[in-house]
Amino acid sequence: MRGFKRPPRELLVLFAGLAGAVALLLWLGHGVPREPSAPPAALTIPLVVGAGVLDGLNPCSFAGLLLFSSFTIAAVQASLAGTEPDSSGPFPGRRRLLGNGSLYISAIFLTYLLLGLGFLSTVLLLSGYHLVGKVAAVAAIGMGLWTLRDFFVPRARWKLGPPRSLHPHLRSSLQATTPAAIFGGGVLVALCTIPCSGGVYLGILALLSAQGSYAAGAGYLLLYNLMFIAPLLAVLAIVTTPVAYRRLARWRLHQKGTISLVLGATMVLLGLVSLILLA
Repeated sequence: MRGFKRPPRELLVLFAGLAGAVALLLWLGHGVPREPSAPPAALTIPLVVGAGVLDGLNPCSFAGLLLFSSFTIAAVQASLAGTEPDSSGPFPGRRRLLGNGSLYISAIFLTYLLLGLGFLSTVLLLSGYHLVGKVAAVAAIGMGLWTLRDFFVPRARWKLGPPRSLHPHLRSSLQATTPAAIFGGGVLVALCTIPCSGGVYLGILALLSAQGSYAAGAGYLLLYNLMFIAPLLAVLAIVTTPVAYRRLARWRLHQKGTISLVLGATMVLLGLVSLILLA
């Protein structure tokens, strides 16, 4: 067909591997169901805390907060045009930035938490052979390998991230000024974060599916999401002046590759640990 471009070979290999792994899990599911061994708290808590903090530093949510902060700072500076700046005092728009940023982060937190609780509910409904957790673990490994491929082969096509068609909507949502629009922008950013680092979340959810208890899983999930927004809250507290914003933006640019490398390795590790526990 004219105009059709064949997908890159590594993408086909990745999909073939994932399809084979899922088919194997489905075939194994016809055996006698076994209760998975729940990971001890000494293992689960450090993994949940560490993965949550790392996920909060993922390129999508981190960059989204920086852009949101820059737009808010620019709006305040525009409203103060013509006035004499007070270099000795705090940034005049600090309270506005903290208020809007807190609402934005709250929307991300609630969206992520509700997605996780929905997954746990699905696991309980389909807990006979624990296939949901196993498939989530395999998906986490696949996304981790894909993230590592993007790091080692930066010019490769089909990078993990939100679709390009959503980029204009994301940018406009980050320039929102009303509370409802800011909250909606946070929800959209949270949903678009899933392609970036959703493998970390899937790996944790697969790990929590071995708990066998909704209450225990929900408690760990709440801890994960609190750790997820901790870096975002720290960034919001730091980026209250144009100078601080520029410094943090430069730091993110220099550390972006390292963070992606660690994210990919974490996704693979979480997926493997979850598969072992769910075996």
